[in-house]
Amino acid sequence: MEITRSTSEDGVLTLTMDDGKKNALDTDAFAAITEAFDAAGDARAIVLAGREDIFSAGLNVKYMATAGRDGVADLLVAFGRTLMRVWLEPRPTVAACTGHALAAGTMFAMACDHAVAAAGPHWWGLTETRINFEMPHFGIELARHNVRADRLEDLLLPGAQIPAEEAVEVGYADELVALDQVLPRAQAKAAELAALPPAAYAGTKRRLRGMSAEAVLTGLQDDISALLASFPDASGGGDG
Repeated sequence: MEITRSTSEDGVLTLTMDDGKKNALDTDAFAAITEAFDAAGDARAIVLAGREDIFSAGLNVKYMATAGRDGVADLLVAFGRTLMRVWLEPRPTVAACTGHALAAGTMFAMACDHAVAAAGPHWWGLTETRINFEMPHFGIELARHNVRADRLEDLLLPGAQIPAEEAVEVGYADELVALDQVLPRAQAKAAELAALPPAAYAGTKRRLRGMSAEAVLTGLQDDISALLASFPDASGGGDG
């Protein structure tokens, strides 16, 4: 996974994920995302973007198929920690979802403060149930903070895959624009949020999410161990 960086004159840092394919996420990708956020310096806001027609299609299933139980456990722990790192970032964060945002892609969109979805035939959803994989607590917690309460269970329990327009309706994303407008709209929204008093913004975010994130991180290892214990072969998992 390559992550390119660009900073606008108004201090918005754009991080663009691109593996040349589906932006499948593995431990190296999570390390790269974390490093990019940690190295954001004096950026006033951060946009996390995908490549054209894809934000992320989820975890790297080829990696999971060969990693073994311990490797899958390490992957999921890194996944949870990286999501919480993005979710707790004090500066404004906006996801520029330039296409499909499935499974882990949907989670990263929800971990940002605002998510811009691309109109068109693009799919979203927390699809873990469909691939015989239980939803980790970190995914449930993000969904509880984002998804409409009246849609939460009917989306997560069957692992529903939904179009981008519905993703906005239910709360996975916040607005829908034409594909070629996703990145400029995300950058404009990031600049808009960056104009707010930064200390108050960061403090309110911490109050909104801190206790939930701390609970996720404290129980992360045990949650993943319990999740994988229910599978006779953990390497048979799919994208998350």
